Amino acid sequence: MMKKIALALAIVVIAIAGAAYYFASNLDSIVKAVIERYGSEATQASVTLKSVKLSPTAGSGELNALSVKNPKGYSSADAIMLGDIKVALDLATLQSNTIVVKDVTILQPAVLYEYAGVGGNLEEIQKNVQSYAAKFSGGKTEPNKSAGDPGQSASTQPEKKVIIENLVIRDGKVSVTHQALQGRTLSVPLPTIQLKDIGKDKGGATPAEVADKVIGAIRAP
Repeated sequence: MMKKIALALAIVVIAIAGAAYYFASNLDSIVKAVIERYGSEATQASVTLKSVKLSPTAGSGELNALSVKNPKGYSSADAIMLGDIKVALDLATLQSNTIVVKDVTILQPAVLYEYAGVGGNLEEIQKNVQSYAAKFSGGKTEPNKSAGDPGQSASTQPEKKVIIENLVIRDGKVSVTHQALQGRTLSVPLPTIQLKDIGKDKGGATPAEVADKVIGAIRAP
């Protein structure tokens, strides 16, 4: 009997260890899938990411080649293409509802501004992001089930928010296209952008609010 119990416990331990290894070894791909899913939902455009390399114990990570396609009504080109993205986190805040990001550095971004009449693609993306962020303006997660569903609690859990202490965007370029240019594109260097303490004044910002702030900085003259 004791041998059978010991064998059963050994099987459970192996299963737990196997599951832990699976999630640890697939963490990069899980984060990649989450960014692509929620990025696409927020922008209402296709968001893709080439690769993710995370170092959880060091609190750092690198994302490579994140692109945001144009929304409907514009060309099939990328509206925003970010080269390398380097992130440093405050590990002590990972279990809290507000995660502190010490530094984000975005290298070689390429932004295509398609102007169409009274607005353009970046305005459309920013409007979509603002609309998405408004769903969570109360700091709550979007319920997955109706209130009448017995499996859904009446209250929802607070959404994870972030404070970004330092964000730098550099070595980028902005391209502009318009019908008047007859298919030509004009490109100019993107000035270095630095934003400090994003979300700090209100105890944290949602990812959509951060995206809105960054897009607004890119659009600023």
